[in-house]
Amino acid sequence: MDSESKHTCILGGVQYDWAMITTATYDLFLEACRLEGCPICRVEHDADLRYLDRLFYGLVNDYNTRVRVRASLGFCGEHARMAMDEIQGKALGLTIIYDDLLRVALEHINNNGNLRKNEKKCPACENRDEMNGRVLSELSKYITDAPILAAFRTSQGLCFGHLRQALEHLRSAEKRKAILTIQCDIMQELRGELAEFIRKNDYRFAGEGFGAEKDSWKRAVRMGKQW
Repeated sequence: MDSESKHTCILGGVQYDWAMITTATYDLFLEACRLEGCPICRVEHDADLRYLDRLFYGLVNDYNTRVRVRASLGFCGEHARMAMDEIQGKALGLTIIYDDLLRVALEHINNNGNLRKNEKKCPACENRDEMNGRVLSELSKYITDAPILAAFRTSQGLCFGHLRQALEHLRSAEKRKAILTIQCDIMQELRGELAEFIRKNDYRFAGEGFGAEKDSWKRAVRMGKQW
């Protein structure tokens, strides 16, 4: 086997760099492109769930975890809701964590007459930020590679917030053009579906029934997400 073949493989008749396609974050992005919504939002959301599930499954009574959660006075509103609504078997873990936080808060109020400020941000937010950085780093390296481009074309596109972040990380004109060309195609197609949704809400065409455009308004709202 020559030196080049050791680092490449053939998928669907196309030769890819092996190190590239076996990167975990790279694979997560490819998978997210097959699912609903912004692929980066999906990767981050799944990372949130894995973090919270791991915390409530085995780290609730871990000393370092408890100290870290105290430093942020618990979770932000988004991740607190996620823990309540999307994590199985979380009731006891949340009870233990927030009983501890209430105890710490009461001690500080009794000693200082006020509630102390957060020393750190929500730990789940920190975990999300780390994943965000990894995804953007992978895109900055590989956005012009065939597997990423093919997957991105089948996705519902990036939300505005992540599109802005991605463009800030892409230094070359070639890479910026690659992502914007596909993103604009997705946005234009979505606009066509929105126009069809509007048309079919006219009483004259109400009998036609809705097709793929029936949830286009939801996809547009998700795409317009910013922070």
